[in-house]
Amino acid sequence: MKKLILSLLCFTIVGMVYSQGIIKLDELRMDFNPKSLEIDETSNSLTFQVSEDYVGQFHANPLKYARENFSIEDFIEANQDKGYDKYTVSFITNKGKLKVNYNRNGEVISSNQRFVDVNLPNRTLVKILRANEGYSIVGTKHLAFTKSGWTIDKEYYKVKLENGKNKKNVKMNVTRDATGYAVATLE
Repeated sequence: MKKLILSLLCFTIVGMVYSQGIIKLDELRMDFNPKSLEIDETSNSLTFQVSEDYVGQFHANPLKYARENFSIEDFIEANQDKGYDKYTVSFITNKGKLKVNYNRNGEVISSNQRFVDVNLPNRTLVKILRANEGYSIVGTKHLAFTKSGWTIDKEYYKVKLENGKNKKNVKMNVTRDATGYAVATLE
């Protein structure tokens, strides 16, 4: 009886395995649409709404994100008949934006970044709170600029502080190790 049940079980499993047919799907075709890369005639620029895989992905390194996820060569090719000498591309998220200016060869002329309500690096946060005891942070802005190329030339944070009715604005230059130092305190 055992052999009969095991044999039926084996035949059932083998039958189920072989009954599964292969489903062939049609080939998926993806076409390049140069219309999506054309410049808006009213503003002479292109604007992208950035979709992040996780919160803060774009703000972590906006220039790297733009370089890896946007093809300036395709953009220039799609707009070559218009005769522009420079191109402006804006990358926008809910926290801010990156604006990159390219020349006709696809090289970065300049860029500027502006993000609001971002998390400060821990060392910078501690320095601000130690220098301003009793105050709490109510708002932050992160600004960065390049003059040419992909390397940031100037970067700083603007921080709003409050202590009851007292308010302060602190501007922090950022060094490459993101420690920063206070430049100005405005009452």
